[in-house]
Amino acid sequence: MFNLTRSQARQRAQTVLVSHIDVTVDLTRAGDLDEAHYPVISVFTMTLNRPSTFVDVVGTVDEVLVDDAPHAFHHDGSRLDLDDLPTSRPITLTVRAHCSFSRTGEGLHRYLDPEDHRIYLYTQFEPTDARRAWPCMDQPDIKPRWTFHVLAPKEWTVTSNGIDTPTDAGTLIRHDFSTTPPLSSYITAVVAGQWAVVDGGTWEGGAGDGTHVAIPLRLMCRAALAPFMDDDDILTVTRQGLNFYHQHYGVTFPWGSYDQVFVPEYNLGAMENPGCVTFNEHLLSRDTPTFAQRQHRANTILHEMCHMWFGDLVTPAWWDDLWLKESFADHQGTNTAAHATAYTGEWTSFAIGRKAWAYEQDQYPTNHPIAADIPDVEAAKNNFDGITYAKGAAVLRQLFVTLGEDAFFAGARLYFTRHANGATKLTDLLKALEETSGKDLTEWSRLWLETSGPSRLSVDVQFDHSGRLSRFDLVQDRLVRPHTLEVSTWAIDEGALRRTHTYSLHTEAARIRITDDTLSREECDLIVLNDHDLTYAICRFDAHSADTALAYIGTCPDPLTRAVVWANLWNMVRDGLMRADRYVRAVLTQALTEDHDAVVDRLLSSVQYAIAHYCPRSQRAALHEQVVATALDILSHTTTVDHQRLWLGALLSSAPWCPLSPAATSTITAVAGRHSIHGLEIGPELAWRARRALAARGDVDRARLDQWLDDERTGETTIFHARAVAALPTATIREQSWKRVLTGDISNEETSAILFGLAESTWEGDELDREFFAHLADFWATHSIGMGIRFVRAGAPHHVDCDDPDAVATLVNEYEQWLEGNTDAPAALRRLVIENFDDVQRAQRVQELWEETL
Repeated sequence: MFNLTRSQARQRAQTVLVSHIDVTVDLTRAGDLDEAHYPVISVFTMTLNRPSTFVDVVGTVDEVLVDDAPHAFHHDGSRLDLDDLPTSRPITLTVRAHCSFSRTGEGLHRYLDPEDHRIYLYTQFEPTDARRAWPCMDQPDIKPRWTFHVLAPKEWTVTSNGIDTPTDAGTLIRHDFSTTPPLSSYITAVVAGQWAVVDGGTWEGGAGDGTHVAIPLRLMCRAALAPFMDDDDILTVTRQGLNFYHQHYGVTFPWGSYDQVFVPEYNLGAMENPGCVTFNEHLLSRDTPTFAQRQHRANTILHEMCHMWFGDLVTPAWWDDLWLKESFADHQGTNTAAHATAYTGEWTSFAIGRKAWAYEQDQYPTNHPIAADIPDVEAAKNNFDGITYAKGAAVLRQLFVTLGEDAFFAGARLYFTRHANGATKLTDLLKALEETSGKDLTEWSRLWLETSGPSRLSVDVQFDHSGRLSRFDLVQDRLVRPHTLEVSTWAIDEGALRRTHTYSLHTEAARIRITDDTLSREECDLIVLNDHDLTYAICRFDAHSADTALAYIGTCPDPLTRAVVWANLWNMVRDGLMRADRYVRAVLTQALTEDHDAVVDRLLSSVQYAIAHYCPRSQRAALHEQVVATALDILSHTTTVDHQRLWLGALLSSAPWCPLSPAATSTITAVAGRHSIHGLEIGPELAWRARRALAARGDVDRARLDQWLDDERTGETTIFHARAVAALPTATIREQSWKRVLTGDISNEETSAILFGLAESTWEGDELDREFFAHLADFWATHSIGMGIRFVRAGAPHHVDCDDPDAVATLVNEYEQWLEGNTDAPAALRRLVIENFDDVQRAQRVQELWEETL
């Protein structure tokens, strides 16, 4: 497929002005699964200053008309080249084509619900898959107005960008949507099918710009999931977000309506199509969602809503400046949840969750600046990563604190007013912020946005013979950047941590001295750098602080401080500065009293990763046994349903990897049978996690898994079943599952489920690691990039056991041989392999330090 480069996009934007695209999509036969294609017509109104250009369309081009007359063309399957076009006057270009329904989550995805056999379709385009659905000029800085027309069966619900005016046309309905404001192709959208709809009424208001709007609100999901929509919470967060953004952004919502659609088999968390936002339906659940899950969903809702301004109203001109929308949405989604909703602990969740993603991504050899160099759209696909999202958001939090809230939002308002409906670059936003804050951000941008890697902070602290402070220095030992942050000191007081001092600092130096003649050794049992998480830096504990944190962090009264401390401890584990078993045991004792669910969720996930990757195999079973025993105890004593669910999940994750007590076996069997335990009702998701644990252990067979699926066949259980089957530790099942991934006609989500299941099996002795490398290049070449990314991320071998050095050497050699033998592989693929290899090498380094006293 044609890989659009930055230079090609710039040249096209300089030669053509597209004012409007009128798209007609015929979905009248989309319900027939034997129909692989659908007809579509795009009519461009545009003016050229050169006689040649190209249009993006993946499919079959049937006819091209220029001013209603047939015109010659050349189409290679994705790029439609046109010559001898009129210049210097408006023309109409009509492209009639047939495009394909997708099962990869890219383009126009079609889904058959196995539960009730209803059909659902939705589009997903970012960064450049609009061309899979209809002819367009698929780059962000070409922003025409769009008008969509959709022909669909009468019983279907259809939505798009704009307000729908349906017309009865006999056996079908013609949906004519109002023309949009200027819009990039990647956020155009069509959703169609037998969706369940919740009417959320209207939101009314304005942003102080003299306009007042009444925005119709709707929620949509598969009919089978409608009873689990949780619409009261979703609509409450939606209204709170609209209130907050209108109060601070100064530009009234310009997109007419606000549909939020929860869609199956989605490749992302959500997508900000204006007026037609799509979400991964995993944000809904037939199990009762925990507070942490609802909080995550609220953040996602507010992230996408922020994009109505940052990204949709004002769009990055090219993917180099992806941070202009994603970093801001990540920051603003978190900030708005914390200040405008019931989910006030969202910055605590960010500190221990999203920031971990940023630090991990930023330490890969493939790391990049926030303002990245993106030469083509394939490179753009991989840059939707922890640097662009989470690091960017953390750096904006630093800027937010440095400039002050008023100046920050004033700069945003100036930016929106100045560039509404346009496409921008880094300097456009910085100029607006400089004007409202009075500060020169040139050096700030160079250090924070244009360099890669995390800052590293530590303290150099010394006391004299009497225990009084003689030196207290904050040290940057890598990149010296400006930081506004807090440093706090804590004492152990009657078995609990008590804050003794807090120092608010701003530094731009490699070393800065904290002066306090009153500080004593007894007040410094724990020194917390970057307390309240105001900057972006990997912070190192001194040895005494690390010991104190491991033993007492659960007694700290401040949840955000606890999150920062846990995050710093985790970074020490990853960098080989602390044995993983010390961290695991600290979590299993100190997290018992943690009342912030998102922190518990993150800690339990990190425990599983630490045991699997950072502990030698000889140590893993004993640690998993401790997880199971702790979880059993909590299940029988806690009265908090959310904590029961979180700890039960930890038990089920550890269960395949250790001997089980009769109590543990009884618990897992009960959950697999959907019997309540200790008053906790068991839904299908938890039940299938238990069934997968039993499958991985070899305690159930394929027939039993099939029977459970027959008892309750839904879209979700079909995927749960595929993952559990792949986890069965038998050679035949593993071979069949692997073959389905390579040659089967299966969806994006089922592909990932099978690969995850294969990795979770306790089976030993097959050659899937070698098979992965043998098929990697071909799979990437014969599948979409989205499917290729899923294959690499879920299928790449990563198990390291330094008790078996020969096996580790073999795995390292396989990575090295593939990279050396595939120097000409696509850059996006090599990046993914390099990152997986780096994970393997990190696990090897950490495990090899196991016997040292750290």
